[in-house]
Amino acid sequence: MWQGLFIRLDGQGRERERFDSHLDVAERQGTIHADLTNRSSGTVRSMQFDDPPAEMQISPAGHWSLGPDRIGAWPWVCELCLVWGEQRRRIVVRHGLTDLESLVLVGEGRPGHEPTPPAAPLQVQPQIVDPHHRRWTLEQHPSVIVTTMAGREPGLPEVVSLLWEPEPGISLCLSRRYDQFGLLQPL
Repeated sequence: MWQGLFIRLDGQGRERERFDSHLDVAERQGTIHADLTNRSSGTVRSMQFDDPPAEMQISPAGHWSLGPDRIGAWPWVCELCLVWGEQRRRIVVRHGLTDLESLVLVGEGRPGHEPTPPAAPLQVQPQIVDPHHRRWTLEQHPSVIVTTMAGREPGLPEVVSLLWEPEPGISLCLSRRYDQFGLLQPL
C-alpha cells in the first residue's frame, strides 16, 4: 500500500492538477492487482496482470520504467519509478508529436512515511542542458530532477531520466532510452 500525491504539470512546467492518492498492490490467486484511488474524486483505476509487461524494465535494485517497446513519429508515454526504503518517486512523461505535453510527479510513501508535498502551485522552469535536452527540478529537498527531450526530431535517440536524491550522499537514477530507430534500449 502506498499513499501519495499526484501533481500534473503542462508542457511549460505549470501545475494543472494535484490530488492525494492511495495505491493498493496485491497478488490474488497468481494475478497482480493494482488499484489506484484518487482520494479527491473517489475514482479508482485498476490494472491486473500475471507477469510484468514485456516492455517494463526492472533494475536489480527494484527501480522500474514502463512505456512502449518502440516509438516513432507519434505521441508516446512512459513512466519511471525509483524506490528508497519506505518512499518512492514516480514520473509519467507524455510526449506529443513534437514536444513534451505533460509531466506528472508522484511522491509516495508507505503509511506513516508519506513525503512532504511541494508548495502549491508548483511551477518549474526547465533548464536547457544542450540543444536536445531539458532538465526539470521538481522537488528541492530531497531533490527530484527529470531530463526530457527539448523537442522531437526524426532520427535522433530519445531519453527520459529520473534522478532522486532521497538523502544526502544518496543518488538514484533511472533512464528509459530509445535509439535513432525508435527501439527501446536495455537498462
